[in-house]
Amino acid sequence: MTRRHLSWPLAVLCGALLITGCGSSGHPTGPAAVAPAVPGQATGGPDLTGVQLPNFIMPLISGGISFPKRALTPGAVTTTSANTVCNLPTRVPTPHIPVPLQTAVYQAYGYGAPAVQKKYILNLLVPVSLGGAVVQANIWPAAIRGTGFFQKVQLDHILKDMVCRRMVTLTQAQHALETDWYAAWLKYVVATGHF
Repeated sequence: MTRRHLSWPLAVLCGALLITGCGSSGHPTGPAAVAPAVPGQATGGPDLTGVQLPNFIMPLISGGISFPKRALTPGAVTTTSANTVCNLPTRVPTPHIPVPLQTAVYQAYGYGAPAVQKKYILNLLVPVSLGGAVVQANIWPAAIRGTGFFQKVQLDHILKDMVCRRMVTLTQAQHALETDWYAAWLKYVVATGHF
């Protein structure tokens, strides 16, 4: 083929592309469609003027969230004195939970089978480091998988530090743990960048 014969098919192809619009940017030339306004309904987003949004990245959470049953584990404390708690060693050893008490907790939660118990670690809802008591009302089986035991231990350490720095009161920390430890973890660990 000569050069002249090559230019003819190329010219036809370019003309076809221009006619069909394949060479355009792909954006419609007319105005964008607007949803009809509903009388009495706000059409914009919420007014966030003056609102300071948290600046954190939510960690990847896989699996379920392990919560104590409130009727079985409401929490129990031995002290509400921040001075007493802050005079404890930095790392309070994990208290020994007698075997009959362990059995009673697992039975109350319906985790009597040893194969099921292996999925949990008994944890104090309010830890000794924050004035918690080693009694059945303060012990729950926290799940090892998902969000549970490890996040709760992390929260316990952060709260102890915050109490001793007088950033929160001891009763606030105890109440946060007894009410919803997961919400406290999000507030005091995740939102503050301690995870």
